[in-house]
Amino acid sequence: MSEEKTKYCPYCGAQIEYRYGVCPSCGKPQPTMEGVERVQAKHVKNPLLALFLSLLVTGIGQIYLGRVGRGLFFLASVLLMGILLEGVLTFDQLMLVGLVFSIISAWDAYRIANEINRS
Repeated sequence: MSEEKTKYCPYCGAQIEYRYGVCPSCGKPQPTMEGVERVQAKHVKNPLLALFLSLLVTGIGQIYLGRVGRGLFFLASVLLMGILLEGVLTFDQLMLVGLVFSIISAWDAYRIANEINRS
């Protein structure tokens, strides 16, 4: 019966695996423990940061998550849509369409970040 050994980060107090050399929660290096082989912690992506970035600039949240092609697709789509619909819609309507597209991009970035963290 194997039991996972953990410790607490002396900087942020997060419970982490005892072999981690860097705390995945705060990113600070951990004190060395004699006789313990270090392993790299799984890189965790912040879903709220991804969401905020995509609300700030459509597609940037996906780029933060390493999905550059997907992020550029969102950014190019919203720009192209604005150019194509400029003569058809009023400025307020264009802004509303852009806002809806930004919210969809933010939701997508949040969802992807959670998937990355689960795997």
